[in-house]
Amino acid sequence: MRAGRTRTTSFSLDEATLKNLKALASRRHQGNVSALLAEVAAREAKFVAAEAYFAKYGIPPLTDAAIARIEAEWRGEAPPRRSRGRAA
Repeated sequence: MRAGRTRTTSFSLDEATLKNLKALASRRHQGNVSALLAEVAAREAKFVAAEAYFAKYGIPPLTDAAIARIEAEWRGEAPPRRSRGRAA
């Protein structure tokens, strides 16, 4: 981030959130919390654009169950086994 292209602002965060932001910034942006927040804001803008696209073409939003399955996959958890009916 270039100093000439930025503006200073402030946020009120609880201690746990601030600690997590600093830890993420340390891993991803050499400790630069501003760079991390810029990345998060850019990613959120893409999500908003995707939601508008889906709405435009009538694609329904994900259900809570679908979101839970996706998040479990990201965590590396195995999906629950489906019971199979008896073979005829």
